[in-house]
Amino acid sequence: MGFLERRADQSRQTVPADDRYGSKPGPRAGGSNEPLYDARRANQDPVSLPRKVGRTDLAMLLGRTVLEARVQQICQEYGLIPRTGPAVGSGLSRSYLARAAGVEIAADTHGMVTTVFLHFHGDDGFTSFQGEIPGGAGSVPRRWNIWAMLGRPDETGDPYRDRFLGDYGPWDRWLLAGFVLHAQFAPDGESLHRVTLSLPDRLPRAA
Repeated sequence: MGFLERRADQSRQTVPADDRYGSKPGPRAGGSNEPLYDARRANQDPVSLPRKVGRTDLAMLLGRTVLEARVQQICQEYGLIPRTGPAVGSGLSRSYLARAAGVEIAADTHGMVTTVFLHFHGDDGFTSFQGEIPGGAGSVPRRWNIWAMLGRPDETGDPYRDRFLGDYGPWDRWLLAGFVLHAQFAPDGESLHRVTLSLPDRLPRAA
């Protein structure tokens, strides 16, 4: 066989089906890394496309004040502005929005960031968040993918109906390193509706 024939044979070699999704993540405390659904569904999901990456992890905002230089840089990066406009005098806004980025943050009276919201459903005028979900949850806004990345959640809840706001899908919650990730899904049980990042001590305590 000649050189050109050998090159042609090499180019026809295929990657085994088990390797096309890359290596699986290692075990995580509190989770089994067992996917909720078959990972092969990724090929059938029309939204499993690469999303914008490379921006600062928004979990870094938690526990820091909006007056810190680093926090100001992150707010500028995402276009976060006070909900009620620029702060007046010594007062600090309790909420900062970036509707074009799908991001919202909440702060306490001292300006410390307590909660970060990532919107994926286009609610309240927010564009769907584009980027890596903090905590290593990946960039595909689907329940099967978040389970595959983080393992089984520490807590989960069933779908429910709010008498005023309508139907909600299931929710999952993971206790990660330094913060809690709460994922609220749409009524289809699969599409990610909203991610909430909060400090562990902000969780409601069981009765």
